[in-house]
Amino acid sequence: MRRQIFLSITTLLPVAMVGAALWLLSPAAAVFAVTHAADRAVIIANEKIVTSEAQTETVNTATIVVQFDDLRSAIREVKFSAPISGLQALEASGLDVTVAETSFGPAVCAIEGVGCPAEDCFCNPDLFWSYNFWDGEKWQSYPVGAASSVISQTGAIEGWRWGPFGSPQLPPTQTLAAAHALTWLRTQQDPETGGFGESFSSAVEVLMALGANHERPEEWRAEGNGRSLDAYLRPRARSYSLSGAAAAGKLAVAFAAADACRPARTVKPSFHYSDTLGAYAADSGPNAWAILGAAAVGEQIPADAVEALKEQQQEDGGWEWQAGFGTDTNTTALAIQALIAAGEPVDSPEIAQALAFLAGGQQENGGFVYDPKTPEYGADANSTAYVIQALLATGNDPAGEAWMKNGATPFDFLLGLQLPDGSFEWQPKTGANLLATAQAVPALLGHSYPIAVRDLEFCADRQLRLLLERQE
Repeated sequence: MRRQIFLSITTLLPVAMVGAALWLLSPAAAVFAVTHAADRAVIIANEKIVTSEAQTETVNTATIVVQFDDLRSAIREVKFSAPISGLQALEASGLDVTVAETSFGPAVCAIEGVGCPAEDCFCNPDLFWSYNFWDGEKWQSYPVGAASSVISQTGAIEGWRWGPFGSPQLPPTQTLAAAHALTWLRTQQDPETGGFGESFSSAVEVLMALGANHERPEEWRAEGNGRSLDAYLRPRARSYSLSGAAAAGKLAVAFAAADACRPARTVKPSFHYSDTLGAYAADSGPNAWAILGAAAVGEQIPADAVEALKEQQQEDGGWEWQAGFGTDTNTTALAIQALIAAGEPVDSPEIAQALAFLAGGQQENGGFVYDPKTPEYGADANSTAYVIQALLATGNDPAGEAWMKNGATPFDFLLGLQLPDGSFEWQPKTGANLLATAQAVPALLGHSYPIAVRDLEFCADRQLRLLLERQE
């Protein structure tokens, strides 16, 4: 989706930024890597032709990697049969792109709402969208703007980065792995129901994964005439949300992440809050998920619920899912993210003790075990992904030296569990695992929970709004 407005760049940019803007936007006659092509490009996004005139025999692919800040990324694949510009590729990706026409050519103002509005494309003189390409080893700057660059060969990797001038863009290794995982997850969708696995919870896990990549459930359907994930979720969401605080919290996190509409009578985490307990649930695991869900949908989080979670921290610094289960890395990672989402300082004693507990669960291969007291059971994908998210939430770098063992990072271990088809194993030689694959995606894309924060629009209200918009 493209939003466009005409602006004069000279009235918007400070002098210090004019040079950079000219370099990024220039529609110079010189182009990058032009090769022979058909008269008109055919661009295919999400398997649908969006511009078509004369199709050629060869269909090429380009990958668009968008980095929204120091951590979070999204990825799309675009197909084309003749050379296209970087801007055309971005617009064909299905991402929401805001563009302003300036006297120096088109300028990308915002991607997926990150950036500036079209009417004030350079609203922040210190932040803007930079445009690069991956040469196989590092990101390189284009010598021309995105409207004038030419993508002519299959396999091109295009990069967009929001931030100050010169902000580094992360290597695409993790993002490409996440895309590969999402491709595999699509193959696991039930064409008759639109769901995944044997439970509603599995579909919620997939919803969080696709939401981390800025995708929506109505766009996910099995090949052919299969039902969409959205169609699967709507009639079942209310029952799931009523089943407990953990379910309501996880559903809220997933719905907010994927901008899914809220089915009628589906309850939010606040429904499960107990004045008597002073918490959403008696046990720390469900209470943590409910806090995360409340944060995701903008509900006020009761101070008592946060205090209850802090009080449930065990002497070793970890949390247990419920009383008597024993501390584990997964629940501890969730509790860390819940506390930070509720406003707990990252340098608080509780967070410091929890990070020390997680460090005790890291193995020599860089991965994390479920229970640090039983390292002989080995590290696994789910525990490692959850710990990565907790580290991201606290401002730690999972790829940094502090979290490296024998030269291996948690990301290295996680990536080592990905199979050629894109799926992830729970542990080595255990085979493709739906839950491990879904939970790996948000971590690889740099997200901690909650992935996004937004009000949930009721499905009926959304349908009416979209109908009115089509009639305008």
